[in-house]
Amino acid sequence: MRLTTLPLLIISLFSASSFASPPRTWDAIFDAQGQGEYESAPIDGQVRFYKYEYYGEKQPVAFAVKGDGYDFVVHGVMKVPADTVENKRFYGVCNKTREAWISYIGAPKTFGKEDVQVNIKGVDIACGDELYALKDLKIKFKNSAAQKYWNATFERAEKSRRDKLAEFRIAEQEHFSEVKRNSSFITDARDGQMYRTIKIDGRVWLAQNMNYNIPGESWCYDDKDNFCARSGRLYSLEGARKACPKGFHLPRDREWQDMLTGLTGCYDGVQKCEAFASKLKARTGWQGSGGTDEYGFTAFGSGRREVVGRGHRYVEMGEYTAYWSSQNGRNSTIWIWVLGRMGDNMVRELAPKAENGYSVRCIDGD
Repeated sequence: MRLTTLPLLIISLFSASSFASPPRTWDAIFDAQGQGEYESAPIDGQVRFYKYEYYGEKQPVAFAVKGDGYDFVVHGVMKVPADTVENKRFYGVCNKTREAWISYIGAPKTFGKEDVQVNIKGVDIACGDELYALKDLKIKFKNSAAQKYWNATFERAEKSRRDKLAEFRIAEQEHFSEVKRNSSFITDARDGQMYRTIKIDGRVWLAQNMNYNIPGESWCYDDKDNFCARSGRLYSLEGARKACPKGFHLPRDREWQDMLTGLTGCYDGVQKCEAFASKLKARTGWQGSGGTDEYGFTAFGSGRREVVGRGHRYVEMGEYTAYWSSQNGRNSTIWIWVLGRMGDNMVRELAPKAENGYSVRCIDGD
């Protein structure tokens, strides 16, 4: 079953914003289309929440961001529905996730001996698998020279554009919330975690990546719990075979193909079908820009875990995601289904190693 109402939803959300003609990507707001980047950075310490204003659903917030090229404190205002705030778990989820997504343009600048990414256009905060754009954004850099440059170049001059970017992000995020409201949910009896589902050609698919911990066979990206909270765990093939909850299983190669043809209506093989990858991708969580999530599949750029010699490395968060498929018995041919940041389609590839870590989606049936 296709989610045919979603394109109309996108139009209605954008028409309510201040754009006369909505931009296709966020960096177009800054007359720099194709130059923008969008990537995650860790929140250092706790997120501080201030008095919530029910009128306007405004939640003032502050937190520190510290990572590669980032070292600053953010103040801003989230738009959060009242029923979300009234859920006592909300603030705890944000402080468990502790992840920011930064929209920026260009390379870092050097101030003294420090390289600082100062051309920041927007900041989102992740709370579980939800993202919230910050309006009324204020940034205080730890590097005083970077702060002086920010004040002189961007602070006042680009405030209205930063607010437009926040509106753009809010429209994307409200779309995702609407997708979730139109979805069903199942609970994994093993650990109590809840997963959103969608129905495609009479079959029920999980619309979120599995996050069930299988020790030694599953991992959080960079070994950080906050990445698991938003985009699930990365599994070895052995772990993937054990990941799905009761009543679901790891999709067979043919079931992945059936899912794509069911969504797209294209039966010529994925390499010959029109570009549809953007319709599978989440609207946020991809570097540069996300997709439209038109189908409600909500594929994040979850990266992968590669086994290298006796060690491992995590690569391509925000640029790549791949899902395991199941084979009969212990067939030596191992397939993964892959989405890339720049790719037009979801494609099938041979998995380099069964020990590598990729994401898992599940389909109904034991």
